[in-house]
Amino acid sequence: MGTRKRCDGNLIRGLPSFRIINPFVMRGRTESAIYFSHQIRIRKTLDFIRRYGRENAGNGVRITVFHIIICALVRTLAQRPQLNRFISGRRIYQRNRIQVSFIVKKQLTEEAKETNTKISFSPYETLETIVRKINAEVKKARDEAGNESDWEIDFVTKLPRSVLSLVVAGFKLLDYFGLAPRSMIELDPLYTSVYLANLGSVGMDAPFHHLYEWGNASIFAAIGQIKKAPVVMNDGTIRAEDILTINYTLDDRISEGIYCARAIEMFKNLLENPEEL
Repeated sequence: MGTRKRCDGNLIRGLPSFRIINPFVMRGRTESAIYFSHQIRIRKTLDFIRRYGRENAGNGVRITVFHIIICALVRTLAQRPQLNRFISGRRIYQRNRIQVSFIVKKQLTEEAKETNTKISFSPYETLETIVRKINAEVKKARDEAGNESDWEIDFVTKLPRSVLSLVVAGFKLLDYFGLAPRSMIELDPLYTSVYLANLGSVGMDAPFHHLYEWGNASIFAAIGQIKKAPVVMNDGTIRAEDILTINYTLDDRISEGIYCARAIEMFKNLLENPEEL
């Protein structure tokens, strides 16, 4: 029983035997998680944002560091597709889209409600199209009426506990065999390429976040606040630089270490040199 093609991905064939057996030995994402931290020097990134703002003041497009992070992420996933894999039903799938999920607060206050948003991107997106997509989805998420993900959660959480437990167990069983309804997978933010937590937007440092056993997100990236930190230059001198910390949690089963490390280095290089975007 089961399907080799899901609505969100295709079964990968021809993998080495140790890759095939990994999901049977390491049965969950928590057990398979590896952790990695990057210190991003973003002086050139901030200069790029200011320059872009001056040059495009009349077109209504304002970019932030978060926009550039997502653009660099989309570009990296397009060029290093093994990072866009996931495990389901003890099988390894190649995701058929690039999707990024993150939380949006209705307002920047402690009491404000939070909502999830998930955005699909083409591998051929430009910085401008990504900025417009993000801004449109954030505006929709901040609407007091909420989005479809909010409505789904509001509905199921009103069910009696026994019924809710059966619904969750039934969905997980269908998902195991690749038969979960497309409509629910499309709405759920944890069925995504990468889940981002932008803690820097609320003045916090980046934690190492857990991966969820629910859904199939194989990467969680937490973004901290920008800080001044001492950096040793090539000539041995020390200079204060603007540093952004990003901490990654990655499902080790989706690819091998060297491939993932080089992909993360590509992402770092794009963040530090945004003109390449």
